[in-house]
Amino acid sequence: MRMHCVSKYMPNSHLPSTYSSDNQQTGMGTYNFLDTDAIIEQATGTTIPAIFEAEGEDGFREAEAQVLDTVHAYVRCVVSTGGGIVCRLGNWSKLQTGIVVWLDVAPEVIIKRIEGDTNRPLLQADDPLQKLKDLLEERKDKYAQADVRIEITEEMDADAVADMVVRELHDFIDDNPPAWKKAKAKAQAEGLDWVQ
Repeated sequence: MRMHCVSKYMPNSHLPSTYSSDNQQTGMGTYNFLDTDAIIEQATGTTIPAIFEAEGEDGFREAEAQVLDTVHAYVRCVVSTGGGIVCRLGNWSKLQTGIVVWLDVAPEVIIKRIEGDTNRPLLQADDPLQKLKDLLEERKDKYAQADVRIEITEEMDADAVADMVVRELHDFIDDNPPAWKKAKAKAQAEGLDWVQ
């Protein structure tokens, strides 16, 4: 099992602030934090809205896929992605090289958190709440394939989200140990005391 985590989330579910503060402690050691949107902006020297305006959503998704190609093989890191990363089938196999966490936030909660934010190109619509609901409906089957689902409520702040993610990751790893741990336990159970 590769020890990194790929998180896909709808806007403002507190993921970036969750992992970029408190020196990325997960309770499993220190992890680096990589945000695909931030990498795209740094690499292109422009903003996500500007990319959408110049190249459309397809242009942005292509850049997003290229960044994922680069970062998916890293270990001991959290890779934060936007929710649209699942729009391309080829991205899913790359996401699965780690533990995929879905931060599930109700569209109504998201709308409250992003009120006035113009940096979300897909939500610059007459009815952003309906657009969010439509996006969630389109992507929900893909999101449901995540290894871990964290339901984010309106009352949860970044620290509460981080605590829940760490707890759920520990539970997932305990319930799905790496193959070498299973082999070692089996060998020890069979009296092979040379396995230390």
